Amino acid sequence: MIKIILSSFLISFLLCDIQIPIYNIEGNNYISVNEYLRITNSKSIIYEKKKKINIYFNQMYNVILSQNSSFIMVNQKIYHSYLPILFQDNDFLIPINPFLDIINGLNQPVGFVDTLAEYLILDGQNFNINKVNIINKNNGTIIKIHTLNKFNSSILSGSITNGGWLNVTIPGGVVDSANIVNALDIEPIQRIRCLQYKESCQISFLIKDQIDEFDISSTESYININLRMNTKENTKKIKKMREKWLLDTIVLDAGHGGKDPGAIGIGGLQEKTVTLDVAKRLGKLLEQNLGVNIIYTREDDNFIELWKRTEIANESNGDLFISIHANANETHHASGFETYLLRPGKFDDAVEIVQRENEVIKLEEDKSKYEDLSDENFILASMAQNEYIKESEFLASEIQNQLGYVLNIKNRGVKQAGFWVLHKVDMPNVLIELGFLTSKKDIQLLRKARYRQKMAEAIFRSIVTFKEKYEASVINEE
Repeated sequence: MIKIILSSFLISFLLCDIQIPIYNIEGNNYISVNEYLRITNSKSIIYEKKKKINIYFNQMYNVILSQNSSFIMVNQKIYHSYLPILFQDNDFLIPINPFLDIINGLNQPVGFVDTLAEYLILDGQNFNINKVNIINKNNGTIIKIHTLNKFNSSILSGSITNGGWLNVTIPGGVVDSANIVNALDIEPIQRIRCLQYKESCQISFLIKDQIDEFDISSTESYININLRMNTKENTKKIKKMREKWLLDTIVLDAGHGGKDPGAIGIGGLQEKTVTLDVAKRLGKLLEQNLGVNIIYTREDDNFIELWKRTEIANESNGDLFISIHANANETHHASGFETYLLRPGKFDDAVEIVQRENEVIKLEEDKSKYEDLSDENFILASMAQNEYIKESEFLASEIQNQLGYVLNIKNRGVKQAGFWVLHKVDMPNVLIELGFLTSKKDIQLLRKARYRQKMAEAIFRSIVTFKEKYEASVINEE
């Protein structure tokens, strides 16, 4: 019997609960085996030719799933799921009902389904972070976070808010928040709070005294946070870098809209529909998991001029600008995803894309705001963005890598071209082409909600990596 949580609203208060999306396929609810394995850190072996997977739980249970089979084998015992197990894009999809009945009896984190049947909830009992100690020394304070396994120091990150909170993000961490937040208060720690996300956790410490510097390291049993105070010169440097690089406002630009449908693909799917859907999915992930401020250049089917999109970004004091688009090609043979930077185009196939994306200017009433980007004006515009070119290149590369992990279409790489919507954007910026609406293969992905969610999640992960890399410079600057 599947236990039902009282409401999805209640879930947000259960900080140790982890959500896994439920996919409705032809009226039946499935979950991704890959997503479940990643969250629970379970091991598996995939036999690609046989389309079969062996899952190992707690070194005690062996669960075998096969494509199109309705039978699940657990330690030689067979269970009938009544619905077939599916295999799509190197991922097994399993009917949720029988799977819950099985995992809830294998000493795994107990699973529930929310009332809207949107998420599988794991109740978070499989903790690997369970205690905090505070050690005060003459030259500072050490926070020791007790762990059940070693976390790679290179993936740990931290930041300090204006309110005095030290936020430590631990990818792969599952935190016993009830045990940690009830720890005794020891100077200079005033309060501790925990947030559990799908792929990471965040432990926050309210510090009474001003922190000038800190660093994070790890051992087999601890994550150590060394706090140092009273270094005025370093404080000035950190403040200056923080103003430049702390990522708290992200501008998401859904391409086209209103009277400008953008590219129109096979079956009539319009670019403006795809871009708005992916932008909103991405924005939701960023708000819920990073707590950043999201600015949309459009939130519905409205026509927004290209110059206005740039103005919205700059006036909102954004730290990052991401313009989302979908591609088209008259030959119908072109396929794949790519990410662009604002620079003179070095690829022949970029010319058509630039012309199409900039074509919207003809629909605008006032064209006096546009300069000729073909010659010296374009060179000046691209030179003005040199301050952010390294950061934009890094983000573009990460986006391509992350999309490449989840999309079974061609990775066309990072390219450079003269898109007006990136012109004069005063922050790191990229333009993403998610795929070709004119490609039979690409449009199968672009028209499905599940794959749009995968795209949004991939872009989200690239932003997390970007945030960690460039906020780390705030802390490490000396």
